[in-house]
Amino acid sequence: MRPNSEEPPYLLAAQAGSVVRHLYTRLRDDEPASPADLCRTIGALQRLADDLVNVLPGLQKQLEEGLLAGQVGAGDTPGEAWDKVSEVGYALAQARTGGLLLAAELRVSQRTLGELTSS
Repeated sequence: MRPNSEEPPYLLAAQAGSVVRHLYTRLRDDEPASPADLCRTIGALQRLADDLVNVLPGLQKQLEEGLLAGQVGAGDTPGEAWDKVSEVGYALAQARTGGLLLAAELRVSQRTLGELTSS
């Protein structure tokens, strides 16, 4: 992800999703890839997972700031709005935990694949 991009965050996320779907289509269609390509692909997915893990806390912070500024939850009572923001925060924290695990497993996969291709 480009940290100083002028693109809105949702467009960057959509672009990343599009790239992953394209990769999935290629894999589903059994398009051959060299071990080096596989290693680079796993590395790129690992970086994407790392980026996602770093973005999620910022999304939660923006949501909380939006709530405090009255931009979120205007139709709810304050308690209901905070409960909803809390639910989203919990889900984002769970997603971050999953992302950390995914990134770690991708690092192991990349390292093992690198060892396999070098032997």
